[in-house]
Amino acid sequence: MMEETGPRIADYFVVAGLTDTSKPLEDELQLDDVPGRFPRSAPGARPLAPITDVAVVICSLGEAVPQGYTCLESTPSGLSAELNGASLRGPQIYLCYKRGRDKPPLTDLGVLCEWKEKLKPGCHIVQTTPSGRPANISSSSSQRIYITYRRSPQSQPHTSLAVTDVCIIIPGKGETPPHTFCKVDKNLNSSMVSKINPYNTIQYNAIQYYIIQYYTI
Repeated sequence: MMEETGPRIADYFVVAGLTDTSKPLEDELQLDDVPGRFPRSAPGARPLAPITDVAVVICSLGEAVPQGYTCLESTPSGLSAELNGASLRGPQIYLCYKRGRDKPPLTDLGVLCEWKEKLKPGCHIVQTTPSGRPANISSSSSQRIYITYRRSPQSQPHTSLAVTDVCIIIPGKGETPPHTFCKVDKNLNSSMVSKINPYNTIQYNAIQYYIIQYYTI
């Protein structure tokens, strides 16, 4: 029997404490994935799926958030997370992200100031919005700034880290990175000198989780 089905983790799986009226828990025990709400998941809840894609949308030009994506509309303290907020006449630009386990997750997010630095090896640029417009998040057309990302290879150690959350903060308004978040120390709109210039922050966690699931038969 062992040779036919492969090695077993355990001979039996016992669930204790259930009553006749007990009901299965939902697949995802977590708070709504609302930008700016921390913590994002309830204590003891199943971990959030890692982030697999990011996008830039220009809402002032009528672009909608792509299906399956979450838009970062606000910062942790409730301020607007508009990436171009320091510009009075610039377009309204927002960062969006998508979670999933259907493809390798992102392992890093960055910011590229195109006029003064080169893209790091292994990174990719979010060059266009979902509708095909340039995804430059700067208020200047001569000093373009782009969001960059790095994706995990198909096979990776179980201890590898992936991007599991992202938020925008405005240090000029007294905001600091939430607990366990790492600040990308690059102004998202460096062509502007303003107290409301935004910065990106990232949370990393292990890519793979070992989850035991059972079904009633």
